[in-house]
Order: sequence, then structure tokens, then C-alpha cells
Amino acid sequence: MYASSERSLHPTDAIARIMVWPVATVPGEASLVEVAESLAADGIGALGVVENGHLAGVVSERDVVNHLAQGGNPEHLTAAEVMNTDLVTAHPNDQIIDTARRMAEAEIRHLPVIEEDKIVGFVSMRDLFEVLLDVASHEEDVVVVPSGTRVVVRQE
Repeated sequence: MYASSERSLHPTDAIARIMVWPVATVPGEASLVEVAESLAADGIGALGVVENGHLAGVVSERDVVNHLAQGGNPEHLTAAEVMNTDLVTAHPNDQIIDTARRMAEAEIRHLPVIEEDKIVGFVSMRDLFEVLLDVASHEEDVVVVPSGTRVVVRQE
């Protein structure tokens, strides 16, 4: 059996290596029912909301649940009404670890990747977690200091 020639992922790699494409989107006028159906059909946690050919926001499972819990009618609410427009984004060349920090600080689980004002991908905390967990699980790359903190050491 031959070893894979593809280099494993590392937190300093570009986010482009793990972003998902194509990006699932809905128009702003899509009802919350349509949003929920799209999320379920694609098995994803967020959709880009597109208006006039541009990314206007992101609508997530959390947005759907919050509006339903507040008594919103999913047939009358639209993606544009519930989407998050305060977008936190990444560029395809941003490092995985920097993107993970940005998402943690913003307390978001899904992030659009933008290049030249166009959405070129999407990344989720699950995508990031897999890379970070893989690095942390390689004991030769991890040093545990007396406080119990695990420090990742990259060996070239």
C-alpha cells in the first residue's frame, strides 16, 4: 500500500484548502419554510442569501430556530428578514487558524469566503475542528506543559 502524496492539512494552510464550493444560496424573498427545506435537503447549517447577484447575508439553522421560537410564521418570514447582515468573512488565502479565531471571537459557526466581492466558498466550525483536532492528535506535534495546556509545535 502506498502513502498518500497529498500533504495533510495544517492550521497555517489557506482556508481555500477546506472551504466548501459550490455555496448553497437562497434569494432574499425565500420563505423560512424554503430556507429550512434547503438546509435539510443539503444537510448544511447555513445558506448564503443573495440579492441583486451579491451576498447580502447568511441565514443559519440558529436563525430559523430563534425566529420560530419567538412565534414567527415560517410561511410569511423571508430569508432577508432573518438573515445576519453583519458578516464576518475570510479571504481564500487566510490561514485556517486565523479564520478559526475570527469565528470564535464572533461566535459564529459558518463563514462565507469572499474574493473580489464574490462568494467563493463557505467554511464551518466543523471543517475547522477537523483540521485542528487532527493536528492536536499527533502526539509528536503536541507538548503538554505543567499547567496541562497543550501546545502545538509545528516541525518543518
